[in-house]
Amino acid sequence: MNEKMIFDQLEFARNITFKVAEGITEENADLIPDGFPNSLRWQLGHIYTSVEGIVFHFANETKNLPRNYGELFNTGTKPVDWNTTPPTIEEIKSLLSEQVKRVRETFEGRLDEKIANPLPIGPLKLETIGELISFASFHESEHIGIIKTMNHAVKSSVGTK
Repeated sequence: MNEKMIFDQLEFARNITFKVAEGITEENADLIPDGFPNSLRWQLGHIYTSVEGIVFHFANETKNLPRNYGELFNTGTKPVDWNTTPPTIEEIKSLLSEQVKRVRETFEGRLDEKIANPLPIGPLKLETIGELISFASFHESEHIGIIKTMNHAVKSSVGTK
């Protein structure tokens, strides 16, 4: 497996995440545009939480998941159900900023290492750490597209009020 490419791909996705997140403020972070189940804050928190869950959890490494992140940002959660104050956008961005470096430092030289419990994703079965990281990059890219669309929807709805 091409280690440099896998790590570069994750870093590339994260850099795009930061670029599309530039306009997210505390004022617009929790707006939920029509047709969307979640907010921009949820999207960013979900990206962070997903990498911890997909990569660190399945590679049997210690996750760096702050208290309440699972209940706030796991798949299937929604801001309308939150009973706790979510982290600030800056807190989430700070965690996202250090995460890619931590992935690289933790898994360098280990991408071909088999994981104990392969992760089935649709027709795929992720069996190595490299496959987990590659899938995490793909997953983040999906959410980048959602954030772009939501940013546009949020700007349109704020501009019309």
